[in-house]
Amino acid sequence: MGICTSSEKFVQECRYTHAATEKLGVLLVNIGAPENLNDVQPFLCNLFADPDVIRLPKLFKFLQRPLAKLISILLAPKTKQRYAAIGGGSPLRRITDEQADALRTALEAKNLHANVYVGMRYWYPFMEEAIQQVRNHIF
Repeated sequence: MGICTSSEKFVQECRYTHAATEKLGVLLVNIGAPENLNDVQPFLCNLFADPDVIRLPKLFKFLQRPLAKLISILLAPKTKQRYAAIGGGSPLRRITDEQADALRTALEAKNLHANVYVGMRYWYPFMEEAIQQVRNHIF
């Protein structure tokens, strides 16, 4: 299974992959977002625990998770207010699921039958879970 970067190349590679293996899986990746107000603080903690978001010197790497926890606790009240103003959570998961459904439908219209999965970096469904679903389907 190849990684496709443009839609035309994607369809061409998917046809090749599909013909060769009879199984096709597509993984849509996003950062994730809190789906309700109770998710805000743990989501922020996951976000700030990522060394790609906050880079600490090697000597202080052990502080990454405690610092993320502190920042998330401090930012959660104001962030919750912002999410409350837009309905109590982010629409990102719903939108990404809708994109997955639309992609599945578009592929089926081209006679490519694929399972489309969603994986998030900082919230549910986490990437590891989505990758495992792909593996279970493909292999």
